[in-house]
Amino acid sequence: MKRKTWISVLVMALLLTGLLSACSSKENNSGDKKNNTQKEEGNGNSAEANTGNSAEKEKKASGTVKVVLPGDAPKDLKNVKKAIEDKMHADGLDLTLEFTYFPWDQYNNKLNLIAASGENYDLAWTHVSWLSQIVSKHVVAPLDEWLEKSGQDLKENIPSANWLSSSIDNKIYGIPTLVPTAENNNFFAIRGDLRKKYNLPEIKTLADFEAYLDAIKKNEQGMVPVANDGTRALLREFGNVYLPLGDVGAGPGYIDPADPELKVHNFYESDIFKNIVNTKRKWYTNGWMPKDAQEIKDPEAALNNGKLGAIWSNVLKTTERIDAFKKTLPDGELEDVFLNPEKPKYVFDAASNLLSVFATSKNPEGAVAFVNWFRSNQENYDLFSYGVKDVNYVMDDSAISIEGIGEQQSYNQVYWAWDDIRLKYFSKHISPDFAGTLQKWDEGATEAPTLGFRFNADPVKAEIAQISAVEKEYVDSAYAGFSDYDQFFPKFQSKLKSAGIDKVITEMQKQLDAFLAAKK
Repeated sequence: MKRKTWISVLVMALLLTGLLSACSSKENNSGDKKNNTQKEEGNGNSAEANTGNSAEKEKKASGTVKVVLPGDAPKDLKNVKKAIEDKMHADGLDLTLEFTYFPWDQYNNKLNLIAASGENYDLAWTHVSWLSQIVSKHVVAPLDEWLEKSGQDLKENIPSANWLSSSIDNKIYGIPTLVPTAENNNFFAIRGDLRKKYNLPEIKTLADFEAYLDAIKKNEQGMVPVANDGTRALLREFGNVYLPLGDVGAGPGYIDPADPELKVHNFYESDIFKNIVNTKRKWYTNGWMPKDAQEIKDPEAALNNGKLGAIWSNVLKTTERIDAFKKTLPDGELEDVFLNPEKPKYVFDAASNLLSVFATSKNPEGAVAFVNWFRSNQENYDLFSYGVKDVNYVMDDSAISIEGIGEQQSYNQVYWAWDDIRLKYFSKHISPDFAGTLQKWDEGATEAPTLGFRFNADPVKAEIAQISAVEKEYVDSAYAGFSDYDQFFPKFQSKLKSAGIDKVITEMQKQLDAFLAAKK
């Protein structure tokens, strides 16, 4: 289970339950699904961030901060938590921590229940694709007051565009990660060693990519060339696409950021959707994709076991999956594919993962002070993200490694939820050149005029629920290559009309126009 997949599932599930309206995504560090909540009670290679004058401000924060995260609790969480608390106390921050981990498939419902019951939790992972919905349902609280009081380092070190993408109606509702953002989910990852083996050029075009898939099909017996999970990477091939609703390369409406009129169009009636479906159908009929849902049940495992030639990716995903890949395929290479790199590279959202404060929180100041503390310098960030040095991880020159770390000292934290490119360490399997590319990824990118727009689905939530059901019936199979466009589209289009897609697009346009007018 990948983080990207579950974000998409959460968006649709929360729409249907009334809580929500979904890249780089379970994540390698999020663990397997469990049926029971996991709780740990609180008792007792990058540039350094600017530490500012946080120490004086942080002395004011005290009490317990209750943190909610997805996946499984790290095995050595108890000992790492104590080390974090000891360091905070030494720094004048009188906080203790409690961690609760909810399984991925229950996470959305748990957030809903917390909001409905008034239960006291403080800090949680959220995502920008949910933001307008969880704000409208009063699940999370605005942070502006607490950022002024206890988050000065955060305000100083995180660019204004990131805060804009974390805001609704000029109020901040989440502390964003600081990672590359320009079209950061529009990637494939391939086996670079196999590309070189067959003397293929670096992949820059769809034709290059298809030549690679064909070479895998013809020469690598038992290997599926590409999983059916990499649709967003094709968006750049067929247009400029911003989807206000949807996170897997599809959604009711889309906006072309290069369109001077910024009109919302029906995505499913566009040539973009038609071309993607026809491309996937071609891949399927050529034998480049799984023949059915059972052939590749877990693409990540298939990649690591040498059974898959290409998979979805995002700008940081290779850095997160490389160690597991190298463990089983030490001579293999992972290589990112970003089609048509010469085209404009848009920043549609300058934030993705967020840490938000519950509206029911009894200690919002402490929650913000805690995030400010561990995002303020390398030592604190390392402690929360990776654990205790030489116990939970070791340094290999400037790279991080868990080689030789015992199972009970494992600290597989979901650090992608608060990633900070200034402070992040990379594996020894990530070359300095690649790390440098990531550090500079957003240079030269174009901010989309829709940056900061958040579609509120509440006025059309009934229609979106119906559209989601139609999408589930048709889009998943079409993107898996199972469907012929000309055969399924008329019925698909008719059902979308009946579900109310035109009303949804009209509402999107209305909200977008209001957003743009407010910016003038």
